[in-house]
Amino acid sequence: MVFIFPELSKILVSAIEKTLDDRIAIAFSGGLDSSLIAHLAKRNCEVELFSCGTEKSEDLLYAERAAKLLELPLYKSVLSEQEILAIYEKCYKIVPADLLKVELLVPVYKVAEEAKKRDHKVLLFGSASEELFVGYERYYNYANEGKNLDVILQEEFKTLVSREIAWVKKVCYKLGLEARFPFYNQQLADFVFKIPLELRMEEKELKKGLLREAAKLLGLPDLMVNRKKRAMQYGSGVHKVLLKNAKKLNSII
Repeated sequence: MVFIFPELSKILVSAIEKTLDDRIAIAFSGGLDSSLIAHLAKRNCEVELFSCGTEKSEDLLYAERAAKLLELPLYKSVLSEQEILAIYEKCYKIVPADLLKVELLVPVYKVAEEAKKRDHKVLLFGSASEELFVGYERYYNYANEGKNLDVILQEEFKTLVSREIAWVKKVCYKLGLEARFPFYNQQLADFVFKIPLELRMEEKELKKGLLREAAKLLGLPDLMVNRKKRAMQYGSGVHKVLLKNAKKLNSII
């Protein structure tokens, strides 16, 4: 499997570089995806990182440590319960959907708002990494149930543009920013989906083993390489707040 990583690393560099301008913002959690984007982007342009979450949330703690290792400026926003609920309502008006879909847009909205205050025009996200590198637990469950996981992954990657990517773009557009997605890259997808599924699934505990190995080869510090996957709405603490207020939200919206 070792032969895969030099080529994968080269394609990752190319995919990320294609999304860069002279100055860019990155939605940053201190996790594998956003850290790798930041690590490679800073070689070519001015980079600022934006993170948000409830007080002492996992994302804010990791983002601070990761930003120091990457030697990049980090702009943190601590979200109160009241602010999370207010942003949720704004996001629902932009993308009217169920709570589990809209909640992932709350941290998107906040980091986009803060990036705009810093006069950014482009904001990068790590979307599509999960579909490429088998990042969700449910994918392992599908495989255990005998479903054709390879077909599911390719279909979910293909349709991201009309789902999560479309929603994030709408929120960013509302705030005057262009959202870009380095991992949503056809050359990268073509390469990854040719790799046998069993190799893509080898790292069941941390998930996304191929991406972790490529990131290590590219010099990403171990703190970020080894951080376990946490979706933005969970790592930021947003999900917990919204779940607690679900009945209230459903009555308002």
